[in-house]
Amino acid sequence: MSQYIATKHVSAELRRRLKVEFPGAKFSVRTGTGTGSAWISVSWTDGPDTEAVNRIAAPLHGAHWDGQNETYVQTNNEVTVTVDGKQITGKPLVDGINTHRDFSDDVLAEAKALWSAAFNGADPDAADAMRDTAYVCGKYLPDTWAPQQVRFIAQEIVAPKRWKTTQAAAKTSAQTAAKPRRKTPTKADPAAGIAVSYTPEAGVTVTGTTFGDGAAPVLRTHGFDWSRKAAHWYIKGEQAAAALIAAHTAVQALRTAGITVTADLPELPAGTVLPTTQAPAPAEAVEEDDDLPEDFAGIVLRHTRAGGTLAEGTARGDGSAEILKGRRFRWSRNLGCWYLPHSRDRAADRLTLTALAEALREAGHAVHITVREDVARSFGEAEAEREQRAADRAAGTSKAALAEARRIGSAIPFGQPVLVGHHSEKRHRAALDRIDSNMRKGITEGDRAEHWSGRADAAAHYEQHRKNPARTLRRLKELEATLRGLEKLLAGEPAFGCSWDITKPENVAELTRRHAETAGEIAHWREIIAEAEAKGFKLWSRADFTKGDYARSRGRWYEVLRVNGASITAPGGPDIQPVISQDTRAYSWDDRIPYDAITGRMSAEDMSARLAYKA
Repeated sequence: MSQYIATKHVSAELRRRLKVEFPGAKFSVRTGTGTGSAWISVSWTDGPDTEAVNRIAAPLHGAHWDGQNETYVQTNNEVTVTVDGKQITGKPLVDGINTHRDFSDDVLAEAKALWSAAFNGADPDAADAMRDTAYVCGKYLPDTWAPQQVRFIAQEIVAPKRWKTTQAAAKTSAQTAAKPRRKTPTKADPAAGIAVSYTPEAGVTVTGTTFGDGAAPVLRTHGFDWSRKAAHWYIKGEQAAAALIAAHTAVQALRTAGITVTADLPELPAGTVLPTTQAPAPAEAVEEDDDLPEDFAGIVLRHTRAGGTLAEGTARGDGSAEILKGRRFRWSRNLGCWYLPHSRDRAADRLTLTALAEALREAGHAVHITVREDVARSFGEAEAEREQRAADRAAGTSKAALAEARRIGSAIPFGQPVLVGHHSEKRHRAALDRIDSNMRKGITEGDRAEHWSGRADAAAHYEQHRKNPARTLRRLKELEATLRGLEKLLAGEPAFGCSWDITKPENVAELTRRHAETAGEIAHWREIIAEAEAKGFKLWSRADFTKGDYARSRGRWYEVLRVNGASITAPGGPDIQPVISQDTRAYSWDDRIPYDAITGRMSAEDMSARLAYKA
């Protein structure tokens, strides 16, 4: 009798093979549901090409679709997987594996720059997207549509080059991985704070740090390195005097960041001045502290994390509008200048700024670029502003639409019918259609404005959509994974399918900012979870369950077959029973239910008593 391997086990094996075959690349391997439960979807960004991934996935196909006969044809492939610590060989229950490759914004931006260079500085996003063919980096562009040409460049030139670099970095990392990975000492107590000490034998050392406490980027900025063997931070290759100055400066910076620090350091000689710790500059100080010359009279391209990317100093009819529109800029009446959408709370798109400055200079404009990444706002401030802007935007749109409807209607005499066959018929009907559409839009947006302006309704909407505890827990998992990736990049290790050169101070500064922003967002959402717990929300974990208990999820009770770190294992399948146990299950496979999807718990004894009472 043939042995068959369930799709979820094949999916796990495919994930393992991809990780081994393509170190440095991050894949999303998902098993389908419902009628697509025998299908696997694989997606990734940049990394290896689709053919290479398909070669790894091909041996795991259990069947393939024959379009001529409209039926599945078995492949007779066999695969060996590990299930509960045992190796099992059998035929995969997989009807197909879909693969999809995306490209990151950085890859597409570089591809657009190469395309623009090949077509004399043209904009690939312009309206006239049809172009002649050309050679780019020795490759012939096979298409004449600009977006397809850009994608071809990204696929055949930029992404392979970056993937080669990532592979080299992964190989180097693998060669130096003989030592154990850096881990936080298990005995470190976050409540005790961080201890900075000095001895003539060991020099300056820092102990008591924990993962994600925000100390790592501060220490690394001040010259500290991590010792895997000793599991603490230290200053490498410094003289005693320089090391002590760096240690006192780091203590000052850690305390400025709100981290508890205990320092056991010798006092510095009298008159020693420590470097001041740079704090994020307030938004209102941007114009006072930037590098703009006093007598400059031209266009200023200014970027801050708090305000986004702005183009100031333009004038109507000076020819800058067409150039700015071609670079996706929009005019803001409130700001009185041009702005780049979705550029707030992000790093500056230097490629776009450089290309825009060159285009403006070619048109005869004087241009100055100023970038202040240190001018930022907290995540909580950004959230509050998003809510307020939604209310203002809805109310303003409603008023404008109703005013436009009244303006059009005022040009038509009261009671004037449509004169069929008259030369004004077409114009009259078009005016009535515009009145109708603007009235509908005004009423719809008015309802939205009323909803957002009512604080109780807005709070309820926000609580349901953004502050839902289960959704917030899933968001926290993603943010914590991002934080771990940033920690790896700051340590010189590859993450997110790429690596950063941390010998460059600007890269370290940018990663440090992103680390602080991510940590701030995590702190914000943890406060939301704490508020929910204070109101009665139960945060379930593996400590609340044992094998044989019952967990409530999606309106049904499931027997707990196994307790895992992030989920429980329960009987699988689209069962319609109110209580699904090992004895009453209708399907053979198991599913995993994450703790954030659980809404209740019942012991085996209580469930037996409940079922007996109902019987």
